[in-house]
Amino acid sequence: MELEERPHGTLGPMVDGPSLGTPHESTTAPAGGRHAITTASYPSKLKYWWTHNISLVLENGPNGGDPRDYLALERTYLGWFRTSVAVTSFGVVVTQLFILQHLDSTKGKVLGAILAFGGIFTCLLGCIRYFRQQSLLVQGRILCGGWHSTIILVLLTMIILTLFVIVLVES
Repeated sequence: MELEERPHGTLGPMVDGPSLGTPHESTTAPAGGRHAITTASYPSKLKYWWTHNISLVLENGPNGGDPRDYLALERTYLGWFRTSVAVTSFGVVVTQLFILQHLDSTKGKVLGAILAFGGIFTCLLGCIRYFRQQSLLVQGRILCGGWHSTIILVLLTMIILTLFVIVLVES
């Protein structure tokens, strides 16, 4: 894949034809005529989302930002992914410790499953943050802070406190 030059001030994906525009939709109005029902095939919705949210071209200049911004964004996503892998791995460790210590293995499996879902949730939040930040970078803006980190902090604190309470009750 090659990077292509764009005229100064153009944003968004470069489209060569109508095939990458809005998804092909068919609308039908109910008898009352209040709301139209829109149906589009899944591949066309995915293509529409991809062409409007994923930028494979680095935008330089006043609106596009510096390539270092994109690289920092990728490093941040990898940090979110690394955290999700650590949380999921910790779930496996908790499950194995409950089994090896001959404690109630059902509680260990439940805690392991909760941690595994927490890891998946962390990865999904990282993806959401990555794509939102990427689209903002193309517009020349950036989102500082956000609710993503707060949710992960609260979620991990609740899971660790629950784990401590269960271990204290078991012993």
